[in-house]
Amino acid sequence: MPGSMVHLFVARKIKPKGSIHFYIGSIAPDAVSNWKEKDITHFRNLADRSQALAALARKTPPSDDFAEGVLLHLYVDWRWDILARDEFIKTVESDWFTKYRREISLTSCYAYHHTEWAKDIWEQMELVNPSEYGHIPGAAPEELKDFISHAVKWLNDNKTEASAVFTPEFIDEFVDKIADEYTHWKIQQEIAYYNSLPVVFEGFVDIPDLTDGEIELVCVGKKPPIPEMKRVPAYKFEICRNGSRVGEITLRIGYSDNLYYGGQIGYTVDEQHRGHGYAEKACRLLVPVIRAHGMKKVLITNNHTNIASRRTCEKLGAKLIRIAPIPEWHDLYQKGQRYENIFEWSVD
Repeated sequence: MPGSMVHLFVARKIKPKGSIHFYIGSIAPDAVSNWKEKDITHFRNLADRSQALAALARKTPPSDDFAEGVLLHLYVDWRWDILARDEFIKTVESDWFTKYRREISLTSCYAYHHTEWAKDIWEQMELVNPSEYGHIPGAAPEELKDFISHAVKWLNDNKTEASAVFTPEFIDEFVDKIADEYTHWKIQQEIAYYNSLPVVFEGFVDIPDLTDGEIELVCVGKKPPIPEMKRVPAYKFEICRNGSRVGEITLRIGYSDNLYYGGQIGYTVDEQHRGHGYAEKACRLLVPVIRAHGMKKVLITNNHTNIASRRTCEKLGAKLIRIAPIPEWHDLYQKGQRYENIFEWSVD
């Protein structure tokens, strides 16, 4: 329990442009006022908190901002208890809790009054209607609303010096360490989440007419799965307009570690035909085939510097899950790419 400002520091470090619901989720578990209940909701009553956190992460949809904020809060508390709280307890002879709470209070107050974005983000959180909150373990929406309002008043009314124990330098180091650690941990949980999603493949399906009156998709290849190489089955289509090719699009059936970075859908539009939205239109035409294989969510990924492809995903209404560092074992890394936008597109 490092205090709300530390939670917000980590949340902002991980997602500088995160939604306000993500930031609210990142402080939400502290709305639980009963300490015994809080120990349960924070998994402190369990011998292995890490297993409980991993299990929760694998059930948390990556596209649910509020739920991921809650998960992040619980992760940060777990790591703080080990790296900061427990070390503090070793230095105190008696009444550690009272002294600890004082230092945490100093940390939050000082951070609030010395962080440029702090007042604005708290004001934004206070304006959100409780009906927009997600699930809060151990607390009702109204309790979280009251918690935020009380915190805003308390932070504004108290201006203190920095903690001599949890100094600004200590907090900066903690935030950097945990943000990096969480990102890599969370990616593994997201891969496990997507790999658990339903998919049906009993052979390639008959392709219906895939046209919107402007373009059509012509199937030019069906690649069978190669389990020993961890390759899933795939369809390859040419994107055609007036009978002439303008690009191509691939649909991969299934989920895997590799496809978290490579995506179920990959497309390219020939240079002379770009700027007409053909990639977005082609993705939409794939929906009947995607559904035919029992898939409700697909990933579309692109180089984090590829603005055009990112805009295609945004026009589709796909959700940016994160900008993920590419592992060295992946083909994309060998091609020189280092970061990939991971978009989730829901087609159910």
